[in-house]
Formats: sequence, structure tokens, C-alpha cells
Amino acid sequence: MAPTETPEARVERREDEAQLRDLAYRYASMMDRMQFDWLSQVFAEDGVLSGPGYEMVGHDQLRQGLQALDQFSATLHGVLNTCFEVEGDTATGEVYCVANHVHEVDGLPFRLDMGIRYEDTYVRLAGDWLIQRRKFNMVWESDMPMHVNPEGRPLAAKP
Repeated sequence: MAPTETPEARVERREDEAQLRDLAYRYASMMDRMQFDWLSQVFAEDGVLSGPGYEMVGHDQLRQGLQALDQFSATLHGVLNTCFEVEGDTATGEVYCVANHVHEVDGLPFRLDMGIRYEDTYVRLAGDWLIQRRKFNMVWESDMPMHVNPEGRPLAAKP
């Protein structure tokens, strides 16, 4: 908060921050539900999602690229810390996330967990905040069997 921020400006900033947090939650929900028809409510039309070795630009590329999530039987993206800097109708921010992915390895259930830090640029269009650019930064990952015996060897899922 700037030392000269008026109460009205503080309220406006807090409202923008709340809307940007809601956008982070909407992104996580879209990913977990694989509801890529929500892309227009999450990304600008020419929005970008990039990470190590990939960059998707626009809703068509995003829809096609994000379909890779179907390799997992379930995902759960938990949004953690958020930090935003708003300048009029643009903003930047960081969103921390832990994403859990359930999949199989040799017929055994595994859980791939990722610690993620998204670096974002946002734009406000027609009164709504959207992601203009999101950079995926992997902080850590762990891929472990979901069920193990006392020696740590993977076990098949219990019925």
C-alpha cells in the first residue's frame, strides 16, 4: 500500500485483488474439471501459457494443449499465496499452487504432485480480469505410488 493511498483507492485495489484471486480459482477449477469451454472466462483471446519447452497462444492452442490432462484420472489444483500489482486495466502477479495428478504406472496408482509458481500478466476487458500471459514455473515435483507396503514397494489399489 502506498503511504498516500486514499481509503477509496484502497477499496478499489482490494476489489481488484479479490477479482484476480477469483480468476486464479477459476483457472484451477477449469483445469480440474477439464472444462476448456471456460477458456474465454480465464484467458484473453490471444492469451499465452508457457513453460519449459512449450508455449500455447490463443484459445485454440490452449484447448488443444491442455487436453493432455486427460492422461490423469484426476487432478486437484490448490491455489495458495497470491500477490498482485494493479496499474489501471493491467496487472502482474504471482500465484502459488500445489497440483496433484492421479495416474497409473505399470497398472499401479501413482500421484504426481507439483509445487508451481505462476508468473502472470493480466488485462481487464469489458470489466473482467483475464490472464494475458501465464508462465508455469515448476518449483518441485514428486511422483510416488499411492499405496506402499512397509518396505516402500508399490501396491495395487485396495478395492
